[in-house]
Amino acid sequence: MANSALNPEAIQKAAERLGFESLRPEQETAIAAVTSGRDALVVLPTGFGKSACYQIPSMVLDKPVLLISPLLALLSDQVDKLEKRNIPHVRLDGTVRGRRRREAYARILEGGPLLVMTTPETLRLPAVVELLRYVGVSVAAVDEAHCISEWGYDFRPAYIELGARLDEIGAGARMALTATAMDDVRADIVRFLRIQDPEVIASSPDRKNLAYDVINASENARINAMVRLMKRLRRPGIIYCATTRHVDELYVVMRKLGMPVHRYHGKMSSSGREQEQAKFMKRGRRSIMIATNAFGLGIDKRDIRYIIHAQAPASLEQYVQEAGRAGRDGKKSDCILLYSGYDRPIHEQLLAKSRIKPERLAQLGRALRAWAKEGRQPTLEALSVSADMGPRMVTALLGVADDAGILRYSGGTIDVPGDPDEILAKMKSLASRFENLRTNDARRLDAVQKYARIETCRGQHLRTYFGEEEGEPCGLCDVCRDRAERPSSFFVPLGKKAFKKKKRRRRRRRRKKGGGQQQQGQGQQTPPSDPKS
Repeated sequence: MANSALNPEAIQKAAERLGFESLRPEQETAIAAVTSGRDALVVLPTGFGKSACYQIPSMVLDKPVLLISPLLALLSDQVDKLEKRNIPHVRLDGTVRGRRRREAYARILEGGPLLVMTTPETLRLPAVVELLRYVGVSVAAVDEAHCISEWGYDFRPAYIELGARLDEIGAGARMALTATAMDDVRADIVRFLRIQDPEVIASSPDRKNLAYDVINASENARINAMVRLMKRLRRPGIIYCATTRHVDELYVVMRKLGMPVHRYHGKMSSSGREQEQAKFMKRGRRSIMIATNAFGLGIDKRDIRYIIHAQAPASLEQYVQEAGRAGRDGKKSDCILLYSGYDRPIHEQLLAKSRIKPERLAQLGRALRAWAKEGRQPTLEALSVSADMGPRMVTALLGVADDAGILRYSGGTIDVPGDPDEILAKMKSLASRFENLRTNDARRLDAVQKYARIETCRGQHLRTYFGEEEGEPCGLCDVCRDRAERPSSFFVPLGKKAFKKKKRRRRRRRRKKGGGQQQQGQGQQTPPSDPKS
């Protein structure tokens, strides 16, 4: 149970252990809400310290706090920071096996102040649910909660089951955290997590130190433009690509040019992704990460000097969230979008795969009606056959129908109550909601296209898109600086020699500087360098 009378001094001490001299008002409000037992929806910009909103409760409450994150990279980053500060925590996901998993279970059983970090898929395991229910969870936090709306269908069915799993655990307050979420996404988050009367804590995603820029580039000229940008811009930086194929192609090109690049996408092995992430995140390392949008959620590298989108993103919400990973240290950083009209079909294809097709819901509804007319409860396998769909797809659809209250699906048991014709009508009504989702996807793609073509301040445009006052021009974007279109030479291939020449010039400058020092210090012998250094 949450403690409604927590000592402010305890919260301040916990904040200081995390490195905060003081908390922002938004952080204080979120912490106060969940520690008093109230649900919270936290929408704060990248770099605002959202993680403190659940880490501090995990340090001051009597029972563990559960953190559910969408990506293993997120968990790895958090574990590293918590270990350095000696904050009690346990990681429990698919990478934790054997002895390590037994040790994790034992630590959770001890209870007390503790942060338990897991993934939606791990939370589906009956043993994990039973363990957490036995110990008790004071707060359940879902980080990067917008993924519920983006991935919570047939792509990652575990997302649509989160609300039911939290009910089974008997979790106390529920907290959803994200950097950007429009009204429809917020509604998805509240519905899927079964959040009740939440305290909504939201702040503007506007960042005064980000310089937005759009470069119109054809498909063939895009790589040439990126080579020039990567040569000119100060590192470290991130380049986002729409698909794993684009990541691999660009990675190979940049490696051949001798650029210090890493890559990250979902088709790599988990160990490969972790190694690439660790190299990029190393303090003081000035390299480039080429990745899909799977990289960057919750990653805290404060000195990223630029974000380049090699293809246009699927929405401005996604763009602002990814661009916001630059300049977390408050210094000026570049956010560059390479725009081409050919990007839209890529996203339409990806969205078609990750969104449930409305006709499939109606198809399942007809199969459910047939079983209900016979007065029988089907097994998953039998329902899959009668609906002419695979078990995985049927599982995802049943989860959606369960969330909508049309039926009950738990532990493999399908309970279809009510009139058979009413069931079909409700499934068709649910299908219309998913049709609206597809319409909204198209509108978001239209918004990206509009952003790429505007001739007014990009900062003002983004503020009004997110429902804020237009305010003053940002003064940093390409429109405010009246930057002209790049000349055709900007898109001409830049060979490997250009990179080698720069390195040779640097070597000559170092030799010249060293020679001058020798002349000034004649008669003095330089001690030999340590071969181990």
